[in-house]
Amino acid sequence: MRIRHRVATAGLVLALAGGGAVGVAAPASASGGTAASAFSCDAWQYRRSSTQGHGASITCHGRPFVGYVVCHQPDGHAYLRLGNRARSGGTSVAWCDRNAEVREAGALPF
Repeated sequence: MRIRHRVATAGLVLALAGGGAVGVAAPASASGGTAASAFSCDAWQYRRSSTQGHGASITCHGRPFVGYVVCHQPDGHAYLRLGNRARSGGTSVAWCDRNAEVREAGALPF
């Protein structure tokens, strides 16, 4: 079920990003032997900031990429935030609003 959630989340990210990405990468522990084996990511890291709220960072190798987080507010509203674009070997960080929590995070190659 968790993989299905990742696939659904990735589909939402692809739709919002304009469909420019050709593949999806989950954290290395869940990626197994995916078709995008040349693109790999370390497990995402939870971040907390007194000024920006909650977020996540992810480092990937093989292609440029953008990180994303799925955020949930206390009222149940869920939304998606994209992080900065990063080169292979770099880190992308995405932040939720101050009162929201990170529920999922990952990266999209481009």
